[in-house]
Amino acid sequence: MLNKIKQQLKHFPIWMGLVILSLFITLELIAINKPHSVADNWLQRIDTLVYDWRFQAFKPQRADSVPIVVVDVDELSLKQEGRWPWSRDKLAELVLALQRQQVKLIGFDVVFSEEERNPVAQILASDATITDSTRQELMPLVEQLDGDKKFAQVIHKNTVLGYFLHGAGGINAGVLPTPLLKIEKRDIDKLSINYMPDYTGNLPIFAQSALGAGFVSTLPDVDGVMRRSPLVLRYEDGIYSALSLELARLYLGQPYIKVQSVKSGNQLRLESIILGKHVIYTDESGMALIPYKGKGKSYPYISATDVLHNPNAIPVLKDAIVLVGTSALGLTDLRTTPLQTGYPGVEIHANLLDGIIQSTDQANNMYYRPDWEPGLTFLILVLSGLAFVWILPLLEPAFMLAVAGAWLAVLILTNLVAWKIGHFDFPLAILVLSTFSVAILNIGYGFLRTNNQKRELKILFGQYVPPAHVEKMLENHHLAGLEGESRHMTVLFSDIRSFTTISEGLKATKLKQMLNEFFTPITGIIFAHIGTIDKYVGDMVMAFWNAPLLDADHAEHAIDAALSMMAKVEELKPIFVAKGLPEIDVGIGINTGFMNVGDMGSMYRRTYTVLGDSVNLGSRLESLTKFYGVKLLVGEGTYDLAPQFLYRTVDKIIVKGKREPVLVYEPVCRIEHASESRLQRVEQYNTALAHYYSREWDAAEKILRQLHKGDPERKLYNMYLERIDELRYEVLPSDWMGVFEHRSK
Repeated sequence: MLNKIKQQLKHFPIWMGLVILSLFITLELIAINKPHSVADNWLQRIDTLVYDWRFQAFKPQRADSVPIVVVDVDELSLKQEGRWPWSRDKLAELVLALQRQQVKLIGFDVVFSEEERNPVAQILASDATITDSTRQELMPLVEQLDGDKKFAQVIHKNTVLGYFLHGAGGINAGVLPTPLLKIEKRDIDKLSINYMPDYTGNLPIFAQSALGAGFVSTLPDVDGVMRRSPLVLRYEDGIYSALSLELARLYLGQPYIKVQSVKSGNQLRLESIILGKHVIYTDESGMALIPYKGKGKSYPYISATDVLHNPNAIPVLKDAIVLVGTSALGLTDLRTTPLQTGYPGVEIHANLLDGIIQSTDQANNMYYRPDWEPGLTFLILVLSGLAFVWILPLLEPAFMLAVAGAWLAVLILTNLVAWKIGHFDFPLAILVLSTFSVAILNIGYGFLRTNNQKRELKILFGQYVPPAHVEKMLENHHLAGLEGESRHMTVLFSDIRSFTTISEGLKATKLKQMLNEFFTPITGIIFAHIGTIDKYVGDMVMAFWNAPLLDADHAEHAIDAALSMMAKVEELKPIFVAKGLPEIDVGIGINTGFMNVGDMGSMYRRTYTVLGDSVNLGSRLESLTKFYGVKLLVGEGTYDLAPQFLYRTVDKIIVKGKREPVLVYEPVCRIEHASESRLQRVEQYNTALAHYYSREWDAAEKILRQLHKGDPERKLYNMYLERIDELRYEVLPSDWMGVFEHRSK
């Protein structure tokens, strides 16, 4: 059960990553189908913050090829000319003064929806006692004081008026100009352009006289910031153009404005507005991002009072587009923009006008979000999300952080490049947040997994692996896999000789003392030679090399450890005797081969151990040390991997339960530590054994008897002498190889 839970937890970040990704995909689909839904407002708000930052960091670089000037009804103008609104006479004077400067167009960010009071006409209308003759005498004065008529007479040449289209609740006043185009009734509900139910237009006399008209309505974002503005709006069955769009049309000499839409399901989605070669991309509702040139007063400002009274003191206005508006605080035409608060509303129209005129089919100067953006964002979201869900769990937390950071950097840099070069407004929030969420999930889980692995490693290896090994595994836990695997390794078995007899003659406390004082230095030796303790069983210690950490010289380290253990036992003998403990000796078996290693056991108890035939042979070799009268035996695999040692070939054997013979060897010492006499004796012995396997009994016997004379206690010499005596008189098969079969070991 526990294993199943662990297996499931291994896949937790993948499943959870898919859940998170599904959430963001759902939000993106909602945003695509319902761009103004509540569900994605929080993402939109983040994107607006990014939008504002981009504008502050990378303002559009437009050439000053379009002469746009703002005639400002500023505080000085109000002080000199009186409070607003000014008389129509004064406004007519202002228009005439600008016309004398040969401006090309005049645009009023002002609506003239009410008639100006004519005092003489009011008297005539209200006083019935005035005689006819007096009325006749006053009529010229009525004509003379008719400011509306005077203003109407001067605006026909090059003046464009503003008007309002606004939401429900307003009172319709004045008249509207002729719409850009009429919509068929069957298509009204299909059109995605913003609909306005009410209007505030200009007086008919002005509407008829002016060169053109455009709405000055603005639609700030939900946070009150002016980031976009409508270029077209719908009222009833007509589509109307903004003041900036109408001024651009007249300035460019275009007879009409083309509204380009695409069919999407049952809807007609606005795509762009075309003025000849000038293409302005909008969203589906006709909104365009305002291409702010900079903070307020990025365009030339001239005080209205200077235009009226100091024409020689103002810059040359010839062929300029003049926008008449106000920056005075008391006239409530100050807006909040991404660049600053208190931004003059008239300059918003100036920025839109500038951007429209300088945007062509070859060089776009208006920021926009292309209609293919949702598809691209969705594709990136899905592909990058799936990649992160599958790849991140395979990495270490540090690499997760690096990969996620690199991808976020790519997203941000690409977004900025697209903004700066292509003027694309791509959303960033959903891609960044989805990446960040999946990355945080995996990094958090990765740290938990790492800490858990460290804890498992400490529990599992703390008592069986050298401290340096444990520290290395904690730093690089991927080096120590707990999963079972087949690996080429070396195993060592060590046993105390005659332990049964020893234990029967000792009290429990003395036996415990003896084992502790034996195992402590023996374990230290194994750790010093970077071995891993597998287990202690009574008097037996089992160790292995090349796991959990890799060790290319595992066979060499095992033999070095065994030789050191034998030397330590010799040191312990007199110490044990002095303490009243029995003198001990050991037998050691070492074998090298492929073994299964890993965390094995049951749900109740588990251990990191090795299994396999090569392990079993190592145990058999330890048991055979007493048979051959040696303290250390190694298998062929160990012999082949550790040529640094001087060996006696002990025997060619078949152990119980096996059919294939193996050669076993006794490591004597390192070759560089061997004396001349020892080298000579081992060489003599190996020569005798070569004669033995070649059935050259006399030659083998001669050498063995010489060696036995010098070392009569060595059991190995006697064993082969006895075998020669037996074999000399036997009829051996032609395939005899000198193999000895152990039936009990």
